[in-house]
Order: sequence, then C-alpha cells, then structure tokens
Amino acid sequence: MKKSFKKIKLAGALATLGLLSAMGTAQAAIFEIDFTTAGAFSGVAPGSPGSNTVFATAIFNDTVVPNQVQLTMNVLNNLPSGAYVNDWYFNVSSAPLTAINFVSGVQASASPTPVENGLNAFKADGTGGNFDFAFHFTTSNPGELGQIHTSVYNLVGAGITASSFNSLSVPAPNGGGYVGAAHLAGYGNSVWVSGDGMLRIPQTPADIPEPATLALLGLGLFGLAATRRRPN
Repeated sequence: MKKSFKKIKLAGALATLGLLSAMGTAQAAIFEIDFTTAGAFSGVAPGSPGSNTVFATAIFNDTVVPNQVQLTMNVLNNLPSGAYVNDWYFNVSSAPLTAINFVSGVQASASPTPVENGLNAFKADGTGGNFDFAFHFTTSNPGELGQIHTSVYNLVGAGITASSFNSLSVPAPNGGGYVGAAHLAGYGNSVWVSGDGMLRIPQTPADIPEPATLALLGLGLFGLAATRRRPN
C-alpha cells in the first residue's frame, strides 16, 4: 500500500510540474506608437497622406535579454517625395535609461547630439512636452530616416519592458501628455506630430509552444492520467 501511494504522489508531482512549466511560458509584449498628421501640434502638415493614415511607427519589443527592449523606428512609403522623419521623442517610466545602443538600419547622426537621454529633459519643438530620450537624424541623404527606412536600437534600463514606454511627456499644451512625438520634414514644410500608442500581446508563431514546452505539457497530462488509473 505504501509503495502504491508513493507512486501516486510521484505521478501527481510530475503532472503538476509539467503543467506549471508549460503554462509558465511568458508572452512578449509590444508597445507600438503610430504617427499620423491628425496628431499635429506645430507646423504645416502635408496634403498627403491623409490625417488618419499612419506614415511612421515606433515599435518597442520585449527581448530575451533582461532589462532590455528593442526599439524599431519605421518610416513608411506613403510620404511625399523627399520627405523624412528626422526627430523622434519618447518617454520611459524609469528614466533615464542606462544605455541606448545602435543595432541596425540608419543610425542617428545629427550634430551635436544624435541621441539624447535624460529625465523630462527634451522638449519637442519647444511646445510638445518634456520627453526622456530622443533621436536626431540628419536632413540630408545619406543619413535621413526617409521612406522605407528603419533604425533599430536596444534600450537598456533596470526592470524595463515594452510597457515601460507607455508613458506620457510632462507637460503637454493641453495639460496632458504625449507618448511620443516626431518631426516630419522635406516636403517644402515641416510638422511636429504626437503619436497614438497601443500595448498588445502579439498572436504570432512566437506564441506557439516550443517543442520542449509541448513535451512538458505532455508529461503533465500523462501524470494526471496515471493518477486516475491507479487502483485504490
């Protein structure tokens, strides 16, 4: 009787271990800021694209490295010919960041300070609120962040995740704040716009359990079945 009881306990433990391990896989979050001219707060917007059409995005993506988030700044192909986005401003809930490291694409290189990092220290066009960090690209080619171009940086800070960048500037003209701001130029005029942010859990192949996770899940289900089949 003791031997049988021990086997049941072991099977139950394996079931619990397998299920908890399989269920404990964390999903990576993405915080995305979409820029449209509907968010214009200074300057003259282009006639195209329309005010509700996204022309640039900033995507903050959790990585497998603790305390690190990857930022990808994208400029889409729907801008007027020659247009570019040369200034990008963002916030983080635990500013300043420990490090901002270039990864790939077009590197911010405008003088005198291509990348700025602080705490409520950088104002977009003097009116758009105080932001925590910013990227500045040149206004000539090469060096512009123009159409169909991207710039990727790794952001490092204690305890940060993608959701840490869902943070408002302080203050904005309306008394609230912006999650991000960008400067669109190169079409004969320029405009400063705020962005709309959205935090989401991606439903992508990355969410499909890995083979090791599936094996643990199978082990858990096998253990549960074993405990049910044991005679009293």
